Amino acid sequence: MSEIENAGSKGYCLMYFFIFFLLFIMLVVYIYTSNQNGLG
Repeated sequence: MSEIENAGSKGYCLMYFFIFFLLFIMLVVYIYTSNQNGLG
């Protein structure tokens, strides 16, 4: 049972990391485009 719980926690960690990575990339792209518009 502990192995299944371990795999579940690892999966949740991977999912949260993936969501954080996506949000971070979206934030970087948003800042980059806003900066380009500001400079233009």
